[in-house]
This record gives sequence, structure tokens and C-alpha cells, in this order.
Amino acid sequence: MPGPLPTVDFPTLLRLLDDDTPEVRRSVAGALSGFDGDVSEHLGNSGRALAPEELRLLSELLQPSRRARLRREWLVPGTGLTALHEDWDHCESLMRAISDFLHDGVSLRQPLGDALDLLAEESESACREGGGPALLSRLLSGGMLASDPGDDFDPLHFDLAAVATGRPSNAVGCGIVTLLVARRLEAPVSGINLPGSFLLVCDDEQGGTIHDPAAGGREVDREHFLDRMRRFPHEVRMRCGRPATPGELLLRLVEELATSFAVLEKVEDAALAEELVQSLEPPPA
Repeated sequence: MPGPLPTVDFPTLLRLLDDDTPEVRRSVAGALSGFDGDVSEHLGNSGRALAPEELRLLSELLQPSRRARLRREWLVPGTGLTALHEDWDHCESLMRAISDFLHDGVSLRQPLGDALDLLAEESESACREGGGPALLSRLLSGGMLASDPGDDFDPLHFDLAAVATGRPSNAVGCGIVTLLVARRLEAPVSGINLPGSFLLVCDDEQGGTIHDPAAGGREVDREHFLDRMRRFPHEVRMRCGRPATPGELLLRLVEELATSFAVLEKVEDAALAEELVQSLEPPPA
């Protein structure tokens, strides 16, 4: 059986994609492992346009490297989420690692931080003139972020770099991106981490307004919200009575991702996501 391919240039690997001989396919996969799960820039510079099926195969061959990179970049303190609760920068870096893992590895796009910076730049004027409500209107009903009323279990809802560039997402994806942009602009916007949903609050002296990021930022009736809150257990009411911390946002993102992979029966990815969830749990007393 042939061993791994010797060092070859990227165009040669592309030509070998058409060879479905098992030995060659394994060798190509081994050679691609050196690209760390992302060949988008190499592909763009190759001058070769791949057919959709070739792109799908190339992305699939890169998936093991993306899993390995996520494990390598997932740097969580030994005390788990306890040490991350108020650390926006660290939590965003871990969200970026998740986003890179969910990327197909073959299409060019901005990293999460750059995409968020651009959204903040394009929203700054609206936020400065109208505060939090104007920011939400600009992002959520102005076409910059899009909600997906369909599949609740699409893992790509949590690829925040894609969400920041307009890929439809759910309340959690759109809500977290909005909060990360609001933080850059120092806008008075916070999140409510509710079971089964996620809401945003624009704070003001009158207690603020509540908005649904999955409905274009539509304002939620406060009395209806309070009535809904009364039905939750005391522990949930206490947690939702304050702004969600960045650590809680990260945990919600990872838990939702693990659920999505499990429902879709993507066993290996579901197991990886569960590893991430467990890494955020505090150590036993």
C-alpha cells in the first residue's frame, strides 16, 4: 500500500482529487493535513476553478485538520467557565476558533474579528445618533444580519464570522454577534440568556426595551415577557434577571452546537463539541 505522498505542491493535490483510488485518497488526505484545515488562499491563488463536488470533497478531506486545530486552539483555564465569565476578549477568541472550525476551509472570507470590526464601523454613525435601539435597527432589521426561520439545528448558525457577513442564523447567533458589535461601540446593549430563546435589552433610565434578534430586532412586550419569566424556575429567573456574561454566551454557543451535531447524527463532531462543553465545567470541589 502506498505511504503518504511526498512533498508536493498544491496544484498537484488538486489534480489528484479526481483519483478515487482508496490509497491515493488516503495519501491526498494525509498531504492536506499540513494545511491546518484551510486551503482557501491557496485555492484562490491556484487559478483553478473546482466543480461543486470537488469543493465538497476537498472540504471533507480538510475536516480532520479543522478538528485538530480547534482542539489545539481551545485554551480554557483549569477552573473552566468560572475564569471566563467576564473575559470578553478570551471568550471572543474561543468563538473565533469555533467559527474557523465550522468554516468549509475552501472559500475566502474575513476572520471573525475583522468581520465584527467592519460591522461596528458601518454601524457607528447610527449608534452614535440613536443609541442601542438604532444599532439594533441597523444590524437586525437593516439587512446586515439575517434570521433563519427554518432549521433550528443547522450548525452553521454558530459560525459567527459567516453570520457577521450576512449568513442567516437564529436568535443565539444573531444575538451574540450584535452584542460583540455593541461592545466595540460601547453601546448599552445586553443579552438575556433564556431557555429556548435569546433576547436583547437596550438599557436606558426607564429600564430599557427588550428585543428579539430572531425577528429583526422587534420589540417584545414587557408585560408579556415578565409573565413568561414567572413560569421559569427560581434559578433561571435569577440568571435571566441580569445581563448574560461573555462566559455564559460562550457556553450557550457551544451547547447549542453540540445539540445540533447530535440531532444531525454527526457523531465525531458531536463528541468534539461535548468535549468543549465539558472543558467549561468547573472542576469538582
